[in-house]
Amino acid sequence: MSIKIHIATPKSNGIVIEISAVCIDSKYILQYEELKKFKELCKEGCPNYKMKWSCPPYSPYYHDISKKYDFLTVCILTVQLDQFNYINKDYLKVKAANSILKSRAEKMLRAKVFMNDKGISTGSCRMCKPCRCKRNEPCRHPDKVMYSFEALGIHVSSMIEDLFDFKLQWYSKKQLPEYTSVVVGLLSKDKVDVNEIYSLFREME
Repeated sequence: MSIKIHIATPKSNGIVIEISAVCIDSKYILQYEELKKFKELCKEGCPNYKMKWSCPPYSPYYHDISKKYDFLTVCILTVQLDQFNYINKDYLKVKAANSILKSRAEKMLRAKVFMNDKGISTGSCRMCKPCRCKRNEPCRHPDKVMYSFEALGIHVSSMIEDLFDFKLQWYSKKQLPEYTSVVVGLLSKDKVDVNEIYSLFREME
């Protein structure tokens, strides 16, 4: 099941975002954990490596952070990039689309995450600017910091393909993909009704 919502933007009558979610056993995605691979990829190619508490080498592994949770809700938000033809440069289309998707995804997580739940966000944590890690100071919000699936060592594209029969696309070599997506998660002790997730997104229309 998936839903579509319309988001008004300053230069467009509205952007359509497609959202799909599923709640599964938290242990199910342990099969997608590739510990060394993703830590090394972060080390080699990400400027946030050793610069944020939410990123490697400081981020935990999924098998550690998920131990006290029984369920994982995985949510994917996708937008077709031909809706951004009012933007001239292709990389700016992707940047604008990802900004819209990430802001909605994180807003949903902040609304849904309760005391006993844990959110898995998109990219590095953006709660503090700059992250106190850069000053060798402890995290200001250790109870609220959210990690990405990649930082936790999860092979996201394989997970999404199996869960949703959907292939992620990326902007590379100056080639504009057909669409772009973001993936977030919610670890919880109780099973989540995905209709509650969809309701939160509908409230953002």
